[in-house]
Amino acid sequence: MLTQISKSEIEKGLKLIEQAQTIAIISHRGPDADTIGANLALRLALEPLGKKVTSLCIDPVPENCQFMPQSTQFKQTFNYEDFDLYIIVDCGAHYMTRFHEDKPELLSKKIPILNIDHHSSNDNFGTVNLVQDDAASTTLILWHLFKSWNLTLTSYIATCLLAGLFFDTGSFQHDNTNADVLRCAADLTRYHANIPLISYNLFQQTSVNKLKLWGRILNRTHVNSKNIVSSVITEEDFTITGAKSKDTEGLIDYLTAVKNNKFAILLTEDFRGGIKGSLRTQGDTDVSQIASLFGGGGHKKASGFRVTGKLKEDINWMVN
Repeated sequence: MLTQISKSEIEKGLKLIEQAQTIAIISHRGPDADTIGANLALRLALEPLGKKVTSLCIDPVPENCQFMPQSTQFKQTFNYEDFDLYIIVDCGAHYMTRFHEDKPELLSKKIPILNIDHHSSNDNFGTVNLVQDDAASTTLILWHLFKSWNLTLTSYIATCLLAGLFFDTGSFQHDNTNADVLRCAADLTRYHANIPLISYNLFQQTSVNKLKLWGRILNRTHVNSKNIVSSVITEEDFTITGAKSKDTEGLIDYLTAVKNNKFAILLTEDFRGGIKGSLRTQGDTDVSQIASLFGGGGHKKASGFRVTGKLKEDINWMVN
């Protein structure tokens, strides 16, 4: 249920869509199945209404999301004045699109922004903000909104929505899987969401390069005296194994599987002079508070950050 989003805000969001003719839907940098699924589900729902819709993301669509319909239609550049509405999906803060770095006018709200998200770190950067921070995924929020807005669901739309939900709940294994999640999943299967296609692409395929990378990372996993599990990924690891940055997805879940851990952290060099930190917990630690110390954010159970620097091996790994 959308307990944190008022009926009036939902109506304002619909009004923005009704008044717009050319709409840009923006996904966050380093996209995953939730932000891609949300983007494409919206696109597929709005195009039959006569809207001209463009999907945008500063980074390419990852291989495991390319099964979704129209995933090849994403653009990485655009002209700000070409649209009369921007819908930004699954972005936990205003900077998560990275488009504002070259187009600061994007956040001026001269052209309205509809912000749809499920992160507690969201800073309400939209003209209208439809944010429910205890929702398991942004696609779950969209499922509720589609019902409220009387938008037609199709098999393709259901597949996109379920892909985001499937991904952000770890195929219904994470503790954000609740009754609302299962109701949504059940409803989407009524519209013939393609579960085998989703499951295969998101969780059941891998490469030898990825296995080699994971072997190196798992081999250096460390548990300290406070039961914090950590490991690192260096640029050299990617070079030696031939793996890509996308091949790290899901790895941290193995770190959090270590018995009695407080939380897990994975540090990754990103070839841009920075280090990406991923934090996960199955316990009571609010890792979003830890991420916020480094300018990041996310959820209580799963958060991240990025800092400038290189990894240096001491007795343990640290940011230099």
